[in-house]
Amino acid sequence: MGIGDRHQKKDVEAALKRAEARGLKVKHDKNRHHWGYVICCPCNDSVTVYCPPRDVGTAARRIDEFSHKHHGCT
Repeated sequence: MGIGDRHQKKDVEAALKRAEARGLKVKHDKNRHHWGYVICCPCNDSVTVYCPPRDVGTAARRIDEFSHKHHGCT
């Protein structure tokens, strides 16, 4: 992720950084209500990251659960 691609909520941004550290791809989508996606390249599964999320804690937890589930794929 580039510097301008940070999520505005610090809990979600921290979860995105943890996902990148586990080898998942974080893609910023500037065209919609979605902030972007966390993508597992080997199995081609993804989770949507919203901007702004309805509940910051739930959004961060969803990213962490996805990255934990797909950690073995990378």
